[in-house]
Amino acid sequence: MKKKLLLSLLVLGFPLVLLAEDTATSTKAAEVLPVKKVTFDTGTNTKSPFMSQEEADKIERLRIEEEKRKKDEEEAQRIAAIKALEELKRKQILCDELKRHPSRIIKESVKLSGIMGSDAIINGKVVSKGSELVIKLKDTKKAKVQEIEECGFDINNIKVKVIKVKSSSAVLAYEGESFKVKF
Repeated sequence: MKKKLLLSLLVLGFPLVLLAEDTATSTKAAEVLPVKKVTFDTGTNTKSPFMSQEEADKIERLRIEEEKRKKDEEEAQRIAAIKALEELKRKQILCDELKRHPSRIIKESVKLSGIMGSDAIINGKVVSKGSELVIKLKDTKKAKVQEIEECGFDINNIKVKVIKVKSSSAVLAYEGESFKVKF
């Protein structure tokens, strides 16, 4: 029985080392070495064997184009978000500037056309020292009228007071802040 078992183990590929204590009585089986596992590398190719090389290349090209399109969309969204943030920051700076020095924006909407003695022609109206003038704001280099209105200014009802009329300029004041207008 032992001989059959040992023989069958040898046939199956198990290497056995036999130690004989007594040749007449019995034999002992020694250590059995572990069996190596055999694996096959299938690779990363998932191409169907029924697909032509042109079809496989087309599918790969479409996949690469889709990835590129997604990256471009993400980049465009990121750039749009940055621009929106910069625009918001610019509007906030403009509003802060208008609150500190409102006459800077108003000065660009006032045009001195001429001076007649102690009177001045401002925006087509003749005004003298001490009189008030209603000015309608127009677009400036720094801001559009709509942005100025968003900051809390009533763009149609800005009252400017004439403080002084000189030979080549006029000094006006808005909310206590004076500014000079020249030809």
